[in-house]
Amino acid sequence: MKFDSMTMAAEGPVAADVPQDGNASIDMTTFAPFFLIDGSCKALVLFEVNFREKAYIFKERAEEGWTGNGLDWNSVAQLVIAERLPKLADQFKYDSNVGFFYVSGTIASLTLLGYTLKIAFDDDHVLRDILFRAKLHDSGRGGATENLGSTSAQLR
Repeated sequence: MKFDSMTMAAEGPVAADVPQDGNASIDMTTFAPFFLIDGSCKALVLFEVNFREKAYIFKERAEEGWTGNGLDWNSVAQLVIAERLPKLADQFKYDSNVGFFYVSGTIASLTLLGYTLKIAFDDDHVLRDILFRAKLHDSGRGGATENLGSTSAQLR
């Protein structure tokens, strides 16, 4: 992987579990800690190392089964999409596991999702609100939301 310090973007392979494309560009700053990959594979990714930063919030809901893994972030993304980006819902494909969050789609749809997820990641109140309303993944699959009520004003 090559890293351009001027644009803070990486080019080339980034992780063993993410499809690798020698011509991919990776935006590591705009949606940090999420990575936007633009190549033959277009995806928004959050790695396990970044889960720790918000583990305390997921721990508050541990009795319900939340752990803060990639599948939990899948559930967070699905609620955000259902509430804020419903017309784009069919443009996303999920391939997360416990070790990382991974959603693919068009660059335009991933950019919108990236901005929205960054807001949730950066604001504990927004993330707590989302977790309160999101449906926990079921057997490794992120589920649709049950309650599509009002979302935090910061996501509007």
